[in-house]
Amino acid sequence: MPPSMPDTLAPSHGSANANATTDVLAHKLRLLRRNAGLTLQQLSQRCGISASALSKVEHGQLSPTYEKIAALARGLEVDVGELFSPVQQPALRARRSVTRAGDGLAHRTPQYAYELLHADLADKRFIPLLTTIKAHERSAFPQLLSHDGEEMVYVLRGKVVVHTDCYAPLELAAGDSCYFDSAMGHACISGSDEDAQVLWICSHTTIQP
Repeated sequence: MPPSMPDTLAPSHGSANANATTDVLAHKLRLLRRNAGLTLQQLSQRCGISASALSKVEHGQLSPTYEKIAALARGLEVDVGELFSPVQQPALRARRSVTRAGDGLAHRTPQYAYELLHADLADKRFIPLLTTIKAHERSAFPQLLSHDGEEMVYVLRGKVVVHTDCYAPLELAAGDSCYFDSAMGHACISGSDEDAQVLWICSHTTIQP
């Protein structure tokens, strides 16, 4: 995770699902920040994202990357799923969630198109994402991304090249998977002309076992 975040988050746009995701994130970010008694400036210091960018996210004008969402969760001391969950959650111990094909919450960045699965559940121990990898060159990432937690990538379609700051680039084909520490700088790109699709599962250190 970069030490600071300029106002270069992706503008919010796209499908109705994407707009719904942005609206949920904007509402929950504002609610959680106020419940924590934090100003925009104080949250900015905690998560390394500028106060002006935070304000735009809260107003649904910017769509942050997963890494920036993880930074927001860390600054608010909640798990990532809490930023996308409904405000009211029943206190159930036997939970179940079903996401039908194409019904996940869409969230897009210049490099990835995420579909957040089971976003109706708060306090999940991991974050499942159906992800289309749109980046085809390492240069699509100004720098390798890093954040707390661990993650696993399972290739569903196409080829994926995993770049990290500790290992040589790793090529994965459909059916292959890779598990790595998220604190290690990383970025995934499509290794062929078509966009690759992966099941991407991320944990976060604020989520207790």
